[in-house]
Amino acid sequence: MRRILLFDIDMTMVRTDGAGRGAMEAAFQREFGVEKATQGMVFDGRTDRWIFLECLERHGFGGAALSSNFQRLSESYLDDLPAWIAQKGGIVLPGVRELLAALDAEDALVGLATGNMRRGAAHKLGHFGLWHHFSGGGFGDQHTVRAELVRDGIAELEATFGLAPGRSEVIVLGDTPLDIEAAHLAGAKAFGVGTGRYSPEQLRDSGAEFAMPDLSDTARALEMLLG
Repeated sequence: MRRILLFDIDMTMVRTDGAGRGAMEAAFQREFGVEKATQGMVFDGRTDRWIFLECLERHGFGGAALSSNFQRLSESYLDDLPAWIAQKGGIVLPGVRELLAALDAEDALVGLATGNMRRGAAHKLGHFGLWHHFSGGGFGDQHTVRAELVRDGIAELEATFGLAPGRSEVIVLGDTPLDIEAAHLAGAKAFGVGTGRYSPEQLRDSGAEFAMPDLSDTARALEMLLG
């Protein structure tokens, strides 16, 4: 049985130092005239669609126009995101480059399970030279429920590699309890990475089968992911 590995992006692999929130707030101000539209909102583990829809509704841009307003906001955000990433800088988190190179060498099946929209994910990972490591995945364009994008990621990689649907063993790597919950709801195991707000102990308490403080111990991470 082949194993599929699905990675979250923000605070699991990279830190963009607020580029996403900055781009979203700039887009909201330009399109709808509202400053600091996301103030007080927690983004951790949530999908872009979930965040955008909640933000539109809380500022009175929901109702019958919600779908068109979502599209308008999304396009504006995605157009601006590369410039915000370049401005903010950010970093690749410890061990990520080395682990992805090692997984490439092992011919592992590696994809994404991220709340970012597909184009946003490409912008973020492309900025750091990481996009080429991933053979598709599940993204936050269509779903407010994170487990649904995990299911999408599994299905996309199974189709890409010609695997029988629903027969793969899957591990999802993420930094929040929502990543852990989504993995389990989608029938996958969870690997907690303590580079966000939550420690490895908190992620284990949330049900993660595996957990590490970060991904800097490549040999140990490979043992957990491929062993």
